Amino acid sequence: MVLKKQTVWLLTMLSLIVVLSAYYLMTPGQTTDDVAFVEDQEVSEAQQETGDSEDVVVNVVEEFETVDEAGEDIGTEVNSMSGSELFATMRIELQENRDRMAEEYTKIRAASDVSADKVVEAHEKSMELLALSQQESMLETLIKTKGFNDVLVMSEGQEVKVIVQAEELTGAQTVEIMDMVTDQLGNGKSVVVSHE
Repeated sequence: MVLKKQTVWLLTMLSLIVVLSAYYLMTPGQTTDDVAFVEDQEVSEAQQETGDSEDVVVNVVEEFETVDEAGEDIGTEVNSMSGSELFATMRIELQENRDRMAEEYTKIRAASDVSADKVVEAHEKSMELLALSQQESMLETLIKTKGFNDVLVMSEGQEVKVIVQAEELTGAQTVEIMDMVTDQLGNGKSVVVSHE
């Protein structure tokens, strides 16, 4: 009986996620092509400058000002996006990835030719994914209460990336955010805090 309730609850949450994803995808003026990423070399340079390989503060827009293969400045495209659009785009991409993973786990659980161990493992991973999303959401809310307009928390394996919407971050704010991440997600994770 408990498993049925959990299954219904999980399917309800997954349906909600799919509906919200569709809403964000269909909202005019937002595209998923405007996402930029920090290259590994830039991260390592920033880590060397701070002296601590676990804690890095980066200005997202400055780091994304790069030139594409055709020689055009794609940083202008990122700069032309408002902070909330950038956060919404990144949030949508993260949600799409999580939706794909949840769908794979659901397919594994629904397949008749899969062993019981695989079904249980898929269910556990699905629940972990849901719990992680909830923890990230709670952490975003907690960080927003510290006066930031928008926050995005992305946790993947042992790495947690926190991006806040602010002109600049002080060292004290960075440490406070890192402490909040440690309190919510546990010790032993590499935390990268950046601002846009």
